Amino acid sequence: MMKQGRVSHLTARILALLFAFALWVYVGNEQNPPIEAVFSVPMEVRNVATSLVVHDATETVRIKIRGTRSVLAALQAKDIKAYADMKGMAEGQHTVNVHAELPTNTELVEASPERVQVSLVEMVSRKLPVEVKFSGELAPGLLLEKVVADPEHITLEGPRHIVAAVEKVILPLDLSGKTDSLSVEIVPILLGKDGRDISGVTITPEKVAVSAKLSVGLGKKLVEIKPVMYGRLANGLSLEKIIIKPAQIEITGAPAALANVDFIYTEPVNVSDVSANTEKESKLQFKDGITALQKSVFVEIHVNSGH
Repeated sequence: MMKQGRVSHLTARILALLFAFALWVYVGNEQNPPIEAVFSVPMEVRNVATSLVVHDATETVRIKIRGTRSVLAALQAKDIKAYADMKGMAEGQHTVNVHAELPTNTELVEASPERVQVSLVEMVSRKLPVEVKFSGELAPGLLLEKVVADPEHITLEGPRHIVAAVEKVILPLDLSGKTDSLSVEIVPILLGKDGRDISGVTITPEKVAVSAKLSVGLGKKLVEIKPVMYGRLANGLSLEKIIIKPAQIEITGAPAALANVDFIYTEPVNVSDVSANTEKESKLQFKDGITALQKSVFVEIHVNSGH
């Protein structure tokens, strides 16, 4: 009988504890019930191969989670992570699941949308020459004598379709009111075939050094080209005529220097190896202080055999 009394007493205590726990849960749920909340969070794209870049993807998704009122009241959108896992995926358009990382003591109810499209494109690089594009007018009496860009080429890196769309790289340089030579660093501008700016690629280097040499009192003059010949024609051949292409060029220099120049000589042209009518390219010989855009000409050597 004593043993049965002890068992009955233990059972009563267990039932009392269970009742107390149930009451505690009930009261807790009444005071801090489970609720649901929706957060709009940025969608991350993870595990993209190093040779690829995300071209297009959903920017935000809606995440519905469940938790107690006290837990959800303390949450912010930044505490929740939504992401698409692109591990092992190649270039192209992909439809992938939306995953979520949630704070402790919460559970995911739904993600909206559950699946998103992510476009991956290949990263490429391309080297292009730079072109200095002038604007504005120099002060009266000044001329632009020489322009140097360093480096002369830049490297573009980015999505293949954007890099391929770049037609030219320009360096805008405003010469308005400039009175002296200048040296500046310029951010390259990328232009497409339609002349519009193109962005979305990395440029290396980010800036190009441009130096412009200005000269005071320079003028221009049109002068003839005179050939300088050396060597002997083969036996039986005689020189019929020489034609210079072009026969004249425009030279630039200070007025005093231009006054002493009536023609420009070519560098010596060897005729020893001439056996028939021949055309040779020859550089021009400029005196100090004289320059020209054209640095060489073609010399046509016409011969006959005397028969």
